[in-house]
This record gives sequence, structure tokens and C-alpha cells, in this order.
Amino acid sequence: MENHGTGRGVTLIKQGFAILLPYLRRAFFVLFVTTGLTLLTLKRTDEPSVACSLVDSGPNDYRVLIVGESWTSDGKLFPELPEAVSERLGGRGVVACGIGFNGRNSRLLYAELRDKFPKYRLYSLFDGKAPDKVVIMNGVNDEIQHVGASAYVEYTKKLVEYFSDAGDVEVIAIPRVNERWFKPPNLFSRMKRNILRCLHDGCDFQVNDVYRVALWRDHPDLHILEFDNFIDKFEGHEEYYKFDGVHLTDEWLHKYGKFIGSAMSLAANVAARK
Repeated sequence: MENHGTGRGVTLIKQGFAILLPYLRRAFFVLFVTTGLTLLTLKRTDEPSVACSLVDSGPNDYRVLIVGESWTSDGKLFPELPEAVSERLGGRGVVACGIGFNGRNSRLLYAELRDKFPKYRLYSLFDGKAPDKVVIMNGVNDEIQHVGASAYVEYTKKLVEYFSDAGDVEVIAIPRVNERWFKPPNLFSRMKRNILRCLHDGCDFQVNDVYRVALWRDHPDLHILEFDNFIDKFEGHEEYYKFDGVHLTDEWLHKYGKFIGSAMSLAANVAARK
């Protein structure tokens, strides 16, 4: 005999599920959007690091300020950077300071710079004087976090304008890193990265050149220091980087400091060797 009661029970369950399905879909959509918005608003709480290096001190030291991401942290560009500048200036004293904002994209870097380093505090690193040279090292976190080329361009320009009273400002083209196989530090960062990757960058992993071209196209007036003259691609140079493929080893950070000091532009009135 057929068990009509069981059959009716299964039918009722199916009908109930069919009724609930639109509500379940809506609930999952709301959860997805809420989770995504929460991830997008998460911010790092660690403080920026500040380090300075003085070479051949004299009565008229040349002042260099480096502002950027984690590559700028812990003074690992020093003393090679100021030594290279001093040599180019015929032994003139050089004081160089670096402020590193670990893990910050350009928007967050700009916001924290303004909040935590108003001009009086910033220039207190140089006895209250504006720097002769500012080098901005940003963009790596923009590309691996996939914030979008327009955001990178907008806030790079704002970073340059923040130092309008400095002698000269130069931006380093986004360094070559392992974009494709980069692994975010945790699940939340991975989810956030994938959401933004498809939202801003067409779900592409490798966007370095896209961001670079956008900056050159929109602001051809900016002074750009070409990173490719130091390392032209990640593949084939993996030994220069730490295991994450995003940070240079300490040895290569010191070499990078020498490269920057040797390659950055100097104002015409100080460039000639004495």
C-alpha cells in the first residue's frame, strides 16, 4: 500500500521550501552585502614608523623625506640613500627621514599622513624646515588590494599636493611584485581583495601597468622615478623578495635605498658636484 501521509508530508515540505526560497536568497544577499561593506571599512590600527639618517652633517644639510608603504619602514633604505645623495652633492651633508605606513593604500596613507603628521610635526624632523626633496613610495597596496586605478591616481596626486611647499616631489612608479600569487594574511583580507578585484579591476590579478598608465595619462606633469630601472619584473628575480613576493629582503631594501639616492632628481641649483 502507498503511504499517502508520507507523500503529502514531502509535498508540504517542498512547497514550504519553495515559499521560503526567495526569503533565503534575500537574507543571503543582505548578509553578503553587509559582510562586504564591513570588510571595506576595516582599517589597520598600527602606527606609522619614523626613521632618520644623517650623513656628513654640515651647516646646510640637504633634506630628504621619504613617505610610503612598508618598504619605507624601519630605516632599511638607510644609510645608503643619503650616502648616495651626499656623493652626488660633492660631500654635502644630507639628512634623510622615512615615514612608513605598513599595509596602507594611497587613500589611507594620505588620510593618516594628514591626521598624524601635520606640517609642524612633519617638518620638526628637519628643525622646522621644509624638505628639499620628497619621494613618495606608494601603489603596491593599491594594486594588491585592488582599490581601482582611479583611486590610486586621485590620492597619489593629493599626496604630491600635500608637499607643495617642498623643494621638489617625485613619485616612484609602482614596484614590480608578485600580484598573481600574493596571499592575503587572513580570510577577511582575502574576501575583501576578491570583492574589490572584480568590482574595480575586471577580476584581473595583474594590474600594475594599468595603474601606472592611468597616473601617467592623467597627470603627465608629475615627476616619476622609474622603478623598472631597478627591478624590471618579478619573474626571474624572486630571490630579491621575501617569501610573500611583495616585500624586498633587507639586503635588497638597502640596495634600493642606494638606487633611489642615485636616481632621484635633484634641483638644478644643488645637482652640480662641488
